Amino acid sequence: MKLDVFSFLIISFNRAEDTVDAIKNVLQLDNVDGWKKEIIVLNNGSTTDYSIIPNYINQLNEVDRSCINYINSAKNLGVSGGRNLCIQKATGKYVLFMDDDAEIANKDVIQKVLDLYLKYEKEKLAIIGFLGQNPFTGKFDMPLKNPTLIEGKQEIFYNLFFGYGHVFPRDLIVETGFYQTDFFYGMEEYDLSYATVKAGYSILFTKDILVIHKQNPNGREPSVVTQARMFENKMIVVYKHLPWLYVLTHFILWSGFFLYKSKFSVVVYFKTILSMLKRMQRARRIVMNENGMQYLKQVKARLWY
Repeated sequence: MKLDVFSFLIISFNRAEDTVDAIKNVLQLDNVDGWKKEIIVLNNGSTTDYSIIPNYINQLNEVDRSCINYINSAKNLGVSGGRNLCIQKATGKYVLFMDDDAEIANKDVIQKVLDLYLKYEKEKLAIIGFLGQNPFTGKFDMPLKNPTLIEGKQEIFYNLFFGYGHVFPRDLIVETGFYQTDFFYGMEEYDLSYATVKAGYSILFTKDILVIHKQNPNGREPSVVTQARMFENKMIVVYKHLPWLYVLTHFILWSGFFLYKSKFSVVVYFKTILSMLKRMQRARRIVMNENGMQYLKQVKARLWY
């Protein structure tokens, strides 16, 4: 009997030991009748020793070893490019992304995901985002800008998901287009979220699936670089998807936010603006349709900034 494939995709940069833990975590998750696991692991141009990963895979039994596809990229493709490559290599009906420093707490996560897609089939559910928790601080992480929206509920439709743990049908990318590779890192989830809503699909955030996210600082950029990239990428996202009024309010408020966070690094600010304008000339602007705007307002998306 031919089995359906459920793919787990892990992009790794300079976190080899955490990545081994993530692979172990996926292998220990419950199987579901009629489905088999596939694990795609991408070494995304790491600059540290990664021999621990192939050594670990080679020690596994034949069944576990056969479900892992380990890929070495000599170049750091960024988050967007790395995700695109993993999606292209995946064969699963569903692709579940988890950070290399993350582990899924629910052993029955595959069944939970399948149940949610069946439950919300009429709502054209596309992306499911998971709850995160830092194991060292105990703090929970969720994409909701207003956490009171989910008080007394386990799940809620929203307009955003976080990259540390999420899942969607692989075929979604056929309609929305792959991740925009010049994002490299930051706001790529916003871009896919708006494209998903624009295509007529919904996004669900659930507290029933928990990701333990260590948030290892290795592989993360310095704060000023990160803030500049976030600012620039956020502006590209709203330019691509939202009416001009929202583009203007985003620019004003994010300019102030970046200058404050960067301690008024004016030189970096104007370099970011120049880069942003060049990228806007290349970006394909297709404004959110009426149904999409209605959905965003219905789920109380933060549209102004």
